[in-house]
Amino acid sequence: MISVEEALEKILSYVEVLEPERKPILDCLGQVLAEDVYSTIDIPPLDNSAMDGYALRARDTRGVSKSSPRYLVVVGEVAAGSISAKEVKPGTAIRIMTGAPLPEGADAVVRFEDTDEVNRKLSGGDLPHIGILCQAEKGLDVRGRGEDIAKGDLILKKGKVLRPQEIGVLASLGCSTALVIRRPIVAILATGDELIGVDQPLSPGKIHDSNNYTIAAEVSRYGGIPKLLGIGRDSVQSLTKKIYEGLGADMLITSGGVSKGDYDIVKDVLAGHGEVGFWTVCMKPGKPLAFGVIKKTEGGREKKVPHLGLPGNPVSSMVTFEQFARPAILKMMGKKILAKPVIQAIIEDDVVDTDERRLFARVSVTKRGGQYYASVTGPQGSGILTSMAKANGLAIIPENSKGVKAGEVVEVQMLDWGEEQGEVEKLPIVSIVGKSQSGKTVLMEQLIAEFKRRGYKVAAIKHGRGGMEIDHPGKDSWRFAQAGSDAVLISSPDKLAFIKSVDHDLGIEEILPIVGPEFDLVLVEGFKKSKIPKIEVHRKGLGDDLLCSPEELSAIVTDGSLDTDVPKLPWGDAVTVADFIEKSFVLKSQGSVSLPPMKGKG
Repeated sequence: MISVEEALEKILSYVEVLEPERKPILDCLGQVLAEDVYSTIDIPPLDNSAMDGYALRARDTRGVSKSSPRYLVVVGEVAAGSISAKEVKPGTAIRIMTGAPLPEGADAVVRFEDTDEVNRKLSGGDLPHIGILCQAEKGLDVRGRGEDIAKGDLILKKGKVLRPQEIGVLASLGCSTALVIRRPIVAILATGDELIGVDQPLSPGKIHDSNNYTIAAEVSRYGGIPKLLGIGRDSVQSLTKKIYEGLGADMLITSGGVSKGDYDIVKDVLAGHGEVGFWTVCMKPGKPLAFGVIKKTEGGREKKVPHLGLPGNPVSSMVTFEQFARPAILKMMGKKILAKPVIQAIIEDDVVDTDERRLFARVSVTKRGGQYYASVTGPQGSGILTSMAKANGLAIIPENSKGVKAGEVVEVQMLDWGEEQGEVEKLPIVSIVGKSQSGKTVLMEQLIAEFKRRGYKVAAIKHGRGGMEIDHPGKDSWRFAQAGSDAVLISSPDKLAFIKSVDHDLGIEEILPIVGPEFDLVLVEGFKKSKIPKIEVHRKGLGDDLLCSPEELSAIVTDGSLDTDVPKLPWGDAVTVADFIEKSFVLKSQGSVSLPPMKGKG
């Protein structure tokens, strides 16, 4: 009997990455890019407006305020997709729509809300003139040429799995096709005289074929192209014919006929037509397994088709597919993440394992109070397919463990979490650390404002060692807490607050699920002991020593000189620090650009 790991290693050694194909980008979703993609254009191609407003010269707004407006002559209007034939000269402005190219002479855009346009229209005022109510800096609400993508940049790297956002990037570059690793064609054959088609009436001793459909659905789910061969009967002639029908595929998967029964003749037919090993794997369900290659002569050349023989019981067939066929299909597609996500969960039922084999128990996983819980989905027989239908995970009970008791922590292989999750970058998070009076809080404020100006959605987390008081005595939230509530949630039309007493100092990994995934960046002040990327703020006047060791840091913001290879950024220049964070973490997490490796460790 061989281990699950040994069986998987042998199977993967037989399959290779398939050749690439060029196809329309909409057909490439989920496939692996087979070439680097460079940009031949700038995006945006011209400086353009980020807002509906007025294009003008920033110097014409010096000293302007609501109480002291500046009136400019409106000399034209330009919409997205058009080019203004007029130039913005001193004392003039051009009405501009979002996305429209910036007219010659303009270097800023003031949005409608910061002008007197609405009041002029309501009062029937003179529209050839406009009152500017705020001072504009050069570049205000202007998207610069090449701000997103510069001509010549490496945009998508070979090996990238194409998601909808990558498809959009390709389209923005003017690419109608992409070179990707092709999808494998997987021939599927269920075997057994007891099987009949799903549209046939049942007769004594017969059952509807489900394996063909579950396996075909699994193949489609993981990116392959299923080719159904139907049902192979328990005869050498029938099985041989069906197997040869599948040898035009990239892989053949059969179910049934690989155990020790007298009528399990699949192994005999396979052994006569290729190099096939028959194993017993130390797992439950799914002990009998076959794998090897079937040989076929085609055009005078010998072709070898990988074959995987799964057990016939429906649950055994699905569980073994997940452990062995799925990784093989993903490897053939050029993917690198082959393992399913595994979590830690508290098991809510006793699970007995007396066979000394690794048990994959079907469980339903839920999350309550920040903790995962797994409950068994009923009887665990290998023929009870509904136990899989109710499950979203497989609890892994180690071999020779005798099982687990309710309340113990187990590993659960998640069935319904995409394995691509390992390829999707995590939410970018950066901690700003530093000694007291170093300026880290001021830098946090500046960075938040700068990233908001750039259009990002930012969450901020502050680590306070001295405790905090936020629900004031007498307020409803305070009264609820005094009454014994373990947590209080306050909701209003524009704000949401969650207050919860905790029994220990939470780590950042425990706080992030509360923050949620919808942000582009999480900036943290403190948490110096965490393993998240850290940037230390250093002031020469506070000494040459650092709060963190250099290998813990991604960068140092300093007003002095330090003898270290860690990237150093100028103290007091929040824009440069924001540039570093954006390029090193935010854009990198989105997979939109390729960046050189950092010298420091995050």
